[in-house]
Amino acid sequence: MQGAGTGKKNIVLILAVIASTILMDGLDGSIVNIALPALASDFGTDTGTIAWVSTIYLVMLAGLLITFARIAKNGMIKRVLVIGLIIFTASSLLCGISTSFEMLLVFRALQGIGAAMMGAAVPMACVRYLPAANLGLGMGVLTLGFSLGFALGPVVGGILTDLLSWHWIFLINVPIGLLIILLAVWVIPKDEGYAVGQLDIAGAVLLFSAILCGIFAIERIPHQGSVYMVVPAAIGCIIFLAAFIFIERRKMNPLLNLRVFRHWKFNSVLLAYLLANLTYMGMLYMLPFYMEVCMGFSPYTSGLYIFISPLLTLLLCVPMAIWSDRTERRAFSVTACAVLAAGGLILFLFGADSLVLPLVAALVCMGLTWALCGGPMASRIIENTEDESKEVGSSIMAEAIYLGSALGMAVFAMLFVAGSGSGNISFSDLPKDVFLDGFLFSMAAATVIAAAAAVLSFIVKEPKRYRT
Repeated sequence: MQGAGTGKKNIVLILAVIASTILMDGLDGSIVNIALPALASDFGTDTGTIAWVSTIYLVMLAGLLITFARIAKNGMIKRVLVIGLIIFTASSLLCGISTSFEMLLVFRALQGIGAAMMGAAVPMACVRYLPAANLGLGMGVLTLGFSLGFALGPVVGGILTDLLSWHWIFLINVPIGLLIILLAVWVIPKDEGYAVGQLDIAGAVLLFSAILCGIFAIERIPHQGSVYMVVPAAIGCIIFLAAFIFIERRKMNPLLNLRVFRHWKFNSVLLAYLLANLTYMGMLYMLPFYMEVCMGFSPYTSGLYIFISPLLTLLLCVPMAIWSDRTERRAFSVTACAVLAAGGLILFLFGADSLVLPLVAALVCMGLTWALCGGPMASRIIENTEDESKEVGSSIMAEAIYLGSALGMAVFAMLFVAGSGSGNISFSDLPKDVFLDGFLFSMAAATVIAAAAAVLSFIVKEPKRYRT
């Protein structure tokens, strides 16, 4: 039972572990994004290829999250979380000492494995130990921790990249990770035991393979001479996904109970959440390049501007989550997606003018998006999970975050290359007008995708208890 045997003091400490773990995840995401232009110049890669520094991390997260969530659900929340923290911290050190692009990608993949374990365990612990009436608050705390990391990341990353080097954006995770490991070992309740035979290994391998092949195919589509890679990857994605569905429907203990997708309301709120994450991460990926190429900002200055978005989320996410627990959550979700669409539209209309005010307005829209929907949209997914436990609903919600983020990097890298026609041109050799073509094209797409998320949120009505 949720919250059984857990006092208020322990709940607060557990939430502290949850928030600090997600904080480190958010810190890593925003620090890396702000340093992508520097990494592209240092390694001599193009704008699309350098995105794999973030994409491979997110692919590992999205591909392994459900697997580790299933392990955690079967009585290993503490071990999954602590081992994940250890892997994440150690791989951060290895990323920081990387001397080549290929070496960095390998260690980023390892870091993604640790992050997948962390991402699977923390929302499940939140759902298990919080009363159901405070579900929105719990999801708001997750958003709070992630937003705090995102708020600190751009500024800290800009300072480290400007004054030291990009290596330090990874090394900073090491002392933070060690402290969280000690706190988690002390605070998280002892595991209940685990039945090894319950893990669906075949399903885990097929799901991961489908996600990896699909995202790789999407990102590579517009690159010249990549047909021989895109076609096999796309075919592989279809085959792996079909095999996954075939096997999961016949498993007694499947990795993912596919019956949950029979309900259109669940599918609608889940897809809306995924598209919101996709759009936000895609815009966040493009903005540091835009601020360096079109506005002439240094990494530190870019970090200060990007700081606006997560700071707003940080300040408003918990009050908004509490408010949404007392009112109709659909209104928050629809408004949030509409605000995100407005941010993309502002950048599309005024991006070519390189004006500060439209940039700030777009960043405000991005910050308000997650302030409004971080708790409400996540709660709606869990509430509409009818054929599985709420804990598994929380893992599906987390999967939407990371799969959406991974797709956001891949889709917007693809959109940028398609819109600019830049192909494999190194970022440092990319003319401003060519960059702008790709940037404006991707912002137009962001507007459409976020608007679609608003529609998907709107068509699902709230339970009767909200309509008083």
